[in-house]
Amino acid sequence: MSLQNNSWKSRLKFNPLGRSQKFSKKGVALLLAMTSLILMVFVASEVSTDSTIEYVVNSQEINRIKAFYSARSSLDLALLRVKVYQQASRMNLPPGFSQQINQIWQFPFAWPLPITTETSIATKDDVESAAKASIFDGQYTHTITDEGSKIDVNDLASPSKTLREITKKQILTIFESKIQNDEKFREVYQNYNFGELVNRIADWMSEKNSSENGGDKRQPFQGLGENYPPNRGFRTLDEMRLVPGMTEEFFTLMSGSVTIYGSKAINPNTTTKDVLKSLDPGMTDEAVTEALERRDDEDKGGPFKGASSDECRNDFKQFVESRGARLAPEFDKIPFQCDAVVNFKIEAIGMTGSGKGAVQKKITAYVMNTQKAAATIKSYLDKEKKEQDEANGIQPNPGANPGPKPSAPAQDPLPKGRPRIVYWTEQ
Repeated sequence: MSLQNNSWKSRLKFNPLGRSQKFSKKGVALLLAMTSLILMVFVASEVSTDSTIEYVVNSQEINRIKAFYSARSSLDLALLRVKVYQQASRMNLPPGFSQQINQIWQFPFAWPLPITTETSIATKDDVESAAKASIFDGQYTHTITDEGSKIDVNDLASPSKTLREITKKQILTIFESKIQNDEKFREVYQNYNFGELVNRIADWMSEKNSSENGGDKRQPFQGLGENYPPNRGFRTLDEMRLVPGMTEEFFTLMSGSVTIYGSKAINPNTTTKDVLKSLDPGMTDEAVTEALERRDDEDKGGPFKGASSDECRNDFKQFVESRGARLAPEFDKIPFQCDAVVNFKIEAIGMTGSGKGAVQKKITAYVMNTQKAAATIKSYLDKEKKEQDEANGIQPNPGANPGPKPSAPAQDPLPKGRPRIVYWTEQ
């Protein structure tokens, strides 16, 4: 009996259940400590991540603001250059020197000033000192190009019949030249009626309901909605993509040669090679290439000259015909100008930051002299009215007093303030 009691006491003394409870409490404490540590690490990681994201977002926002105002500063400087050019072009300068002032707006500009391997050490030091003194940690560049010498697609609906016909012929010449010089394009589109496409572009702007192709002009535009065609000029060049039949390939082909901010005249001294080739189907590549070389080289003749449209056109015409061009009689109707450039396209780019945090903003602005364009259209309308009166046998009234004839055409006063911006876009 006593042996049995001792056995029970020993079992109670070394009860495994009691020992497991003791060890279980120690395991729970360790588990709680590890859980708390993991939780604190997670919270600290989340706070650190949120702080980093917030810092990056705010830094990028600051960089975007800096880049935008860098582009604005670049645009303001470009407008100043255009203004200086407008003032200088009105001065009575020698014929040879008058063309050199185009460099006021033609050369590209960048800040800080670019440093090349050919730059001397002294110049590098001056540039770096100027950059530090400016207290400006961004960068900007801008380019200014002649926009007025491109083909103005809005002239397809001009009140002047002459401008309508000239513009249509020039646009068709773009496609004709592409067919002649590009075998793949010719295989696909040699039987395509590009005249219908140009007529639909004119239908977009025309106030008449009848189409240049015949019938109701609204029929091809039905897929765009009831407000099309809008019966107005194009407000952006991208609107041409909405014209029925206008493919991306056609638009890309035209976009380098057409504009909606034209000066209603071609300047052979600043316009592009594609525009010069579009003037007439008989314009050869060799003649255009030599014309471009001449206008940039005084030894080869320098820029084309002429105070009036006829004088400027004749100088250009004589040169290209001597180089193999065979121009049609309609070429003599195209308006030319060899004097000052009046319409500009400005592309200003601002940059800030470096690496992955670099930000860039771009501002595109068009500067246009609307008075000059209006005067050109009026001159064509007056000329057409005079020809119509002569064809109808109407003679000018001999009793009318035209007033004193000025010895030289009066020059319109230069508007005050910065040049007029007619379109502005930001990217």
